[in-house]
Amino acid sequence: MKDGIYDEFIDRLRSESDIVSILSDYVPLKKKGKNYWGCCPFHHENTPSFSVTPDKGFFYCFGCQSGGNVFNFLMKIENISFFDAVKVLAQKMNIPLPEKEKSSRELARERENSKLYRVNEMAREFFYACLTKTVYGKKAREYLNSRGVTDDVIERFKIGFAPPAWDKLVNAFLERGVEQEVLLRAGLIVERNSGDGVYDRFRSRVIFPISDARGRVVGFGGRVIDDSQPKYLNSPETSVFNKRYILFGFDAAQKFIKESGQAIVVEGYMDAITAHAFGIRNVVASLGTAFSPEQAKLLLRNAKDIFFAYDSDAAGQNATVRALSILRNLGANVRVISIPDGKDPDEFIRKHGAEAFQLLIAEAADILEYQIKQAFQSIDYSGLEGKVAVVSKIVPILAEADNAVEVNAYIASISQTLAIDESAIRSEVRKFLFQQQKDKNVNKGKNISNMLVVKQPSVALEQAESHIVRLMCGDSSLIPYIREKLSIEEIQGENRREIINLIFKEYNMGKDITDTAWTMMLSEAANAELSHIMLIDIQYNDTDNIKMVDDCIKNMRLTNLKFLYEQHRLRADELERLGDSGFLQALAESQRINDEINKLRNL
Repeated sequence: MKDGIYDEFIDRLRSESDIVSILSDYVPLKKKGKNYWGCCPFHHENTPSFSVTPDKGFFYCFGCQSGGNVFNFLMKIENISFFDAVKVLAQKMNIPLPEKEKSSRELARERENSKLYRVNEMAREFFYACLTKTVYGKKAREYLNSRGVTDDVIERFKIGFAPPAWDKLVNAFLERGVEQEVLLRAGLIVERNSGDGVYDRFRSRVIFPISDARGRVVGFGGRVIDDSQPKYLNSPETSVFNKRYILFGFDAAQKFIKESGQAIVVEGYMDAITAHAFGIRNVVASLGTAFSPEQAKLLLRNAKDIFFAYDSDAAGQNATVRALSILRNLGANVRVISIPDGKDPDEFIRKHGAEAFQLLIAEAADILEYQIKQAFQSIDYSGLEGKVAVVSKIVPILAEADNAVEVNAYIASISQTLAIDESAIRSEVRKFLFQQQKDKNVNKGKNISNMLVVKQPSVALEQAESHIVRLMCGDSSLIPYIREKLSIEEIQGENRREIINLIFKEYNMGKDITDTAWTMMLSEAANAELSHIMLIDIQYNDTDNIKMVDDCIKNMRLTNLKFLYEQHRLRADELERLGDSGFLQALAESQRINDEINKLRNL
């Protein structure tokens, strides 16, 4: 399928699809006014906040801010790629999918991956049979039973056992016609250093099959049942197995993660398996202590609330901090489950049961609370030196926080615990932020105005930028006027900047903006924001439209200038306090901005 034919096909699907009909397969919808409403499928709610706008072809949830077009919905609800969403929509509409011409490299890769999926599936059945049907698996079954793993759980996860022989798997598979090279590329066997022969990678280990989100076996994890080393052994990376993109148990947990809106991340295979065995089904394991941005994005496509229940030893705590940093940067709501007595989730759940673990989930700490608690637990703060050490460790954490109310509350609590004045802690935070930014432009990143209070999004600014977008989408004749009056750099909202920038580009190419085909090029976040913006009801007429545009641009500039004024004023105050003569320049700049504000108000 050539690109032109593909684009035409996508456009046909988009224009001919009935978004209400398609979404009704997943969400019961009722018409209220112009729109249709239902309970959002992407988070738990009792009162419908999920809106579908049929004439514009968008959906938007006021609860979790999910939104977009019919393709975005299918990608999110089915957890599939855009191309797979195209195939699903075409199937629902009974429109045959044009065949795509694949390159020889693509065809070769598909054949290779197909072989690996197949041989991995065969290996899973081999290991499972060894555990459940042979004498080799007797000790492993006893070990699993001692860990509370029942036959039902063994079957559900297809847990297996690799026999102790060096060549049991390779010989069995060669006899069945599997090529040795395929077994090597799958990581099931290893070539001897001498180059003379091969041997099974997994021996005398309980085997945990690892599947991708679609349930295809991509690799294996093996655990010894004695004191041998290494304790755990994983498949090597292959063309179908990359640990950064895989979460153990995700294929089994995905449905429950979506339903609950929560995902619980544990460290090991047994932690996840035990949780599922006890009915806690929204649990996945990160294949060791490493947690990657790719794994985070996989979870965030299904839930916004991510809970971590890593082991409480030093390695687990360090891994938790790294994971928290990754998820915080991606905008997730992250909490940490603290397991008493240094136990791991597996041991705790087996000893105390699912209800006790659910209580730990309910008491989970947020990022700030967890990191502050870690600082207090790791340092003896009974003396002055310890108090200084605790403050030094906590200050960067407070400086990175983005909720001023929360930060102020923690400062008060820390002050009481350490028996020191709140102002001393605030002063240290100010010093930290100032040191970070003294060589940077005051208008970029964190600066002194953020000392303890972050810049909160301005409702007026958001409304003005949103109205600009809505006006252009409803009346494309306004685009040249807005493009002349407003530069992209003036748009503060990242998603709105992306939308407006694309509108300008598409208009320059002669595209019809009132046709929503251009929205296919937006990111998921920008598409969701556009869906929300399109719900704004505006009555269009030539005279009022220009006035609305002018008012929006004026409000945007006033809001931005006021913020800049406050930045420079605070910078001047801080520099003067520190005895830096640069405060005069900052003061002059704040006065210049104030004059500009007054001129703009009088226009």
